[in-house]
Amino acid sequence: MMDILEWGKENIKFVGNSKTNKSDRRRRIPEMIVNHISEGSISSMISWFTSPNNTGSSAHFGVSKKGEIYQFVAIEDCAWANGLTSGIENATSELVLRRGKDVNPNWYSVSIEHEGVWAETKGSLTPAQLEATKQLHKYIIAYVKDKYGYEIEPSRKTIVGHFEIDKKERPNCPGELFPFDEIISYLNEGLPFSDIGGHWAKDLIIKAHEEGWVKGYPDGTFQPDKPMTRAESVALVMAAIKKAPG
Repeated sequence: MMDILEWGKENIKFVGNSKTNKSDRRRRIPEMIVNHISEGSISSMISWFTSPNNTGSSAHFGVSKKGEIYQFVAIEDCAWANGLTSGIENATSELVLRRGKDVNPNWYSVSIEHEGVWAETKGSLTPAQLEATKQLHKYIIAYVKDKYGYEIEPSRKTIVGHFEIDKKERPNCPGELFPFDEIISYLNEGLPFSDIGGHWAKDLIIKAHEEGWVKGYPDGTFQPDKPMTRAESVALVMAAIKKAPG
């Protein structure tokens, strides 16, 4: 099976140029992936993001309805995709709120535009587009881990829509039918819980689950950062007693 970083080299076409808007990330680590809808065709997206007349926007990647992937800005740089700090007073993203509303979200995000018009698609993707963006999300996570030694945890905290950063100005970006859950499920494929993909204790949690020490919640999550209740502590002790030899 082809390594995902090698897959990226073969399937992502870099089309950004000297006119494409970008800023130095200044070694800040990308912590989230922000999804957008382009409100136009892929050709207009490429034209606009490489035009000298565009002085205010860009994205790292664009995904066409046919499943073609274009890159405009290197992950090491900031794309101009999520506003500055104006507008994020309306943010609902947990990561944005934790970072603070005075911090430009472009500094710690990677952005993907998806070809489409909200009035026509409500954010739904074509089958080819969905498969392409699944792979692209996987590639971004692997690239960030390889480059920065940091793993983005695939969850709704880190795989978000533009509307979660600026709900007032971008309420329909990428749209209510955007397949967040399907993308995240794909990224967590093979894991016993859906929310441990990038957690520092992932391997320990998997081992504990395999040994029967821990279970999880009915919704398929483990919630690794949630404080343990007394009942959960008792259950863990009882599991340990049952596993003890003799």
